[in-house]
Amino acid sequence: MLTTAAAIETFLATLRSAQTPINTIKAYRLDLLRFARSAPEDLAAVTIAQIHAFLDGDGGLSAATRRRRHASVSALYRFLVRQDLTATNPMARIDAGTTPEREPRPLAEETVKRILAAIPTTATRDRALFTVLYETGMRVSEALGIHVADLDLSSDDEKVRVFGKGQRERTVLLTAAPESIRLLRRHLKASAIQSGAIFRGDRRYGGSNLPLEYSVAHYAWQKYCRKAGVTGTIHQLRHSRASQLIQAGVPLATVRKLLGHRNIQSTLLYAEVDQATIKHDLLQYQRQHGRRT
Repeated sequence: MLTTAAAIETFLATLRSAQTPINTIKAYRLDLLRFARSAPEDLAAVTIAQIHAFLDGDGGLSAATRRRRHASVSALYRFLVRQDLTATNPMARIDAGTTPEREPRPLAEETVKRILAAIPTTATRDRALFTVLYETGMRVSEALGIHVADLDLSSDDEKVRVFGKGQRERTVLLTAAPESIRLLRRHLKASAIQSGAIFRGDRRYGGSNLPLEYSVAHYAWQKYCRKAGVTGTIHQLRHSRASQLIQAGVPLATVRKLLGHRNIQSTLLYAEVDQATIKHDLLQYQRQHGRRT
């Protein structure tokens, strides 16, 4: 079995022996090591969906970063094919310019419940993290960046300070996130965390008070998805929450503030409705219009 890590190391070693510019090697190495952390150990088991997930990141990557990641993984696979280390090149089916700019479609509520139910009760960090993402709609990077000093769990005034894109600070109220409040309290008590990042690596395996890396969160999420027998990305939790709020009639301006969007156009991307909702709205309009005429 050719491992993903071994394939990457072989590729980088070849670049070094060919006297490729050091900055080029560093750029490839940074992207590919991140790719290895999010991909299966067996290179042959890597799927197109998993590559897309890496290229998309947490949904907050710039177009330039996505293109750079695409170039790095493409260079790796072209090398592996030339060296007969793999028979196929999945990157040939992924266009650098087709990484979706729109948010992924929301996960069904029952699907999210199945995934969350697949997380062991003893895994307080993961249960709290993914529930917070679902109930608040915050970005993964925002949640991973939460420190103890940012969190206020005072009764009836629970809230958290997060830093979004461009380090823009905002306060996320936990008013409509009761399960998040319960799990955050439980996680902090069980882990005895009193300062630093709330979501961090396990101390039994060398974890520090630094924030958990996205690749670790992504790996855990995919593990629970497989256990639940469903597919989905972490970022879909954000879309799911936003869509639920909009379809429940929460004003767009409120949803925009909750999600940390700069403009209302970004929030409108979440205003997706299904055929049943469309039919209901049209019938309601027809009844009202008929009464007036």
